[in-house]
Amino acid sequence: MKISFSGHETFVCRQFWLKKGYEHILANRSFNDEDAVVHLGVGKNMTTAIKFWLRGFNIVDEADQITELGTNLLERYDPYLEDTASLWLLHYAAIKNEKLFIFNTFFNQFLKEKNEFTKPQLIAYLKRKTEESGFKHFSDKTYDSDANVFLRTYNRSNDGKADVEEETANLLVELNLIRPFTRVALDGKTSVQWFRVMRESRDDLPQEILAFTILDTYGTEAKSISFKDLLEGVNSPGNIFCMTEKGLEEKLMELASIWPNDFNYNETAGNRVLQIKQEMNKWEVLNQYYG
Repeated sequence: MKISFSGHETFVCRQFWLKKGYEHILANRSFNDEDAVVHLGVGKNMTTAIKFWLRGFNIVDEADQITELGTNLLERYDPYLEDTASLWLLHYAAIKNEKLFIFNTFFNQFLKEKNEFTKPQLIAYLKRKTEESGFKHFSDKTYDSDANVFLRTYNRSNDGKADVEEETANLLVELNLIRPFTRVALDGKTSVQWFRVMRESRDDLPQEILAFTILDTYGTEAKSISFKDLLEGVNSPGNIFCMTEKGLEEKLMELASIWPNDFNYNETAGNRVLQIKQEMNKWEVLNQYYG
């Protein structure tokens, strides 16, 4: 995996940016156009950030061509991202995109080490991963900026400096995945900002979103996938949605009951397996949810 940071110009993706950027490209406009800032109605740095997040959330590819996810989500399903299911889809797309290194490594690796952390601990981890991959360290400012933007994607800033309305518009806040809390420092006087990510059953996660991510990650053809891979593997639903073992198993059993001709979940000799019984169309699964 290529380790990369920045590109977002320190701006968290706002809820309306993806639709705005999508329509910009749909109108055959370029982000390099002199009047791009006028057409988008934002400053130059924000224009760069919108382009970055369109790629980051797989709305467009590296050549700025609209992807199938971009067309389906922002044209057909939920243009204004009013459904929480759409936010889970974008959350998945960001983690699967290795170019968003901090998203990918946080949910696939970092949370296996600790589920409660401070921002300095997260930055120390990013520096360690940089070293392990044989890259030179980036500047401290770069690490700090990426950690800030990542944490604010899922949280409203509580430093008293950010605009309340803007922070509410941060794209994935509603998922309530990364939760801030404070602890008293060892000196007994200072309050320290901590963050917590808890594995949960995710009862509110639509089955269609779960099914789509499984088919997208593991392939749509008939096959068997071990429960362990689904719980702990790279880009697995267990990692991406931070699910408990019991919660995931219940979801998989429900999946098999909803689509008995397509999925089967069973345990043989202690080995739990999800079977995709026949080739499936992952977009048809999403069509069933969005109607």
